[in-house]
Amino acid sequence: MDYESFTLTEMSAACGGVIEGIDLSKELTNAQFNEIHSALLDRTVIIFRDQKISSHQQVVFSRRFGEPQPAAVSGFEKSPDYPEIDILEYDSENPPHVTRDLWHTDFVGRKKPTLGTVLYAKDIPPLGGDTIWVSTVAAYEALSDRMKAHIDGLWAYHDSYQPYDEHVRPEMWDGEGTDSIKDQRASYRPALHPMVRTHPVTGKKGLFVNESMTSLIKGMDKRESDFLLRYLFDYLKTPEFNYRHKWQTNDLAVWDNRLSLHYALFDYTKHRLMHRIVIQGDVPF
Repeated sequence: MDYESFTLTEMSAACGGVIEGIDLSKELTNAQFNEIHSALLDRTVIIFRDQKISSHQQVVFSRRFGEPQPAAVSGFEKSPDYPEIDILEYDSENPPHVTRDLWHTDFVGRKKPTLGTVLYAKDIPPLGGDTIWVSTVAAYEALSDRMKAHIDGLWAYHDSYQPYDEHVRPEMWDGEGTDSIKDQRASYRPALHPMVRTHPVTGKKGLFVNESMTSLIKGMDKRESDFLLRYLFDYLKTPEFNYRHKWQTNDLAVWDNRLSLHYALFDYTKHRLMHRIVIQGDVPF
């Protein structure tokens, strides 16, 4: 697809596009943003190279996609001046919030998972720290007709606490200051979503399960559910469905969270600093 406002290089058959020739520090016209939005819908994840933007400019750009998620929803450190921004700052002495299963769709354990994410690379280590995205549309379309018929109409529960629960991250649940998370866990109920989601804009269908939070298929025996979910989790890792991005400082990524998975590699030791804004979404159907 050709664009008037910028050039886009497709990075894999399934998803991913690198955009050059547009400056996000400047105010975008409606025509420019409409092309960016079209590119996002087409490629699932788009990367803008060499963007020297302020936190304010990142917030302004992100708001073009929708309302940022309230700061209190995520447990990441926040920018004191811009609470919409999650600060993801790690190195070998301060590793990421490591979980057992890292392939995931953001905030899928909520009734309304996020629409997407705007992630700005402030400082990138010389080696490691790539991110991999999966197009769940490409994955769904590659299934056999018989398997599509089998999973269409199925619903599954998604548990936000599954990757952080007491048996996985015991350090989060012991000691002082843990009463709040225990109270939240006691009142929480997993979200129920269709296993095949329809994109609200494009109308395309994609798989909507992930190994980090999808816990049980409604109406199935747990053993039956586990067998099917394990197959789909493994299937979604097929290389033909993904794009792996090697970050550069001042890259800015935008991805459509509605029909994608991602995996952030922690294979680096040097400093890595990212500023993240997530956009509120809607109820999957």
